Amino acid sequence: MTLHARHTITLVSAAALLVALAAPAFAQDAMSSGSAMSTDAMSSNAMSSDAMAPMAPDAMATDVMASPMAAPMTSDMAMANDSAAMGSAMMGDGKTIMITIQNVLTGQPFSPSFFEARTTESAPLFKLGDKSSDALAAVAEGGNIGMFSVGAAMNKDSSLGDAALAIHTLPGQIRTFIIHVDEQHPLIDGVWMLGNTNDGFSGVTAIDAFHLTAPVTVDVRGYDAGSEKNNEKKGFLGALGGGNERDPENGVIAYHTGIRGDADAPKTWNWDVTAPVAHVTFTPIG
Repeated sequence: MTLHARHTITLVSAAALLVALAAPAFAQDAMSSGSAMSTDAMSSNAMSSDAMAPMAPDAMATDVMASPMAAPMTSDMAMANDSAAMGSAMMGDGKTIMITIQNVLTGQPFSPSFFEARTTESAPLFKLGDKSSDALAAVAEGGNIGMFSVGAAMNKDSSLGDAALAIHTLPGQIRTFIIHVDEQHPLIDGVWMLGNTNDGFSGVTAIDAFHLTAPVTVDVRGYDAGSEKNNEKKGFLGALGGGNERDPENGVIAYHTGIRGDADAPKTWNWDVTAPVAHVTFTPIG
């Protein structure tokens, strides 16, 4: 089998990685529940009591620190201006949503995350049983949100009302940011990488945030993008060092089965795969 070079690009040095890991991080997202959420949501009392233990900073995957932009932007990739759909939820009948994420794992840092407010007709960022898009594979394999970020900036079909980017959330940390929704773009999707995996990620789709009248807390599980084999080997799993090459897999999105610990990845990176990886709260604030 031929192994191909990973398509994500790491733009920081190992020294910059350690500095970045010492800084606070932002990130967020959730599985939906009830009328506003998907049926994959779990109750928030599923968090284990030891989920807040810190993790050594040198366990973070190098590729997870990649710049959101893997290549220079062309003129076609320019950020949307005031007349475009991007950010329109801030005006008129729009609503501001505060999102708070809590990483409840001990061995998995979260990469930078991407969130969008979209129309009900547009496709979600991911769906169980489907093939991963190239943009999702870039997140799940290397923490690179650049493709999603550029797509949001271009917003060619006006399917997005707003988008937000957030930096890392390390084990035990809580991060908060805001996004805007409106009647035309009521749904929130978001994704981020489980940093110490081959192609693990977490996220949320189709949260009807426009119709929220009170805070809602939901839980999110870990997913496998199905784009790379979980070989857990140095040179392929970036957090182990030695590179972050690809070992392609022609699979589909499924719930992650965790870290086996039978190769190079330590068993301490594993988690209860039936429990949440994060608690996320969506709060309408204006």
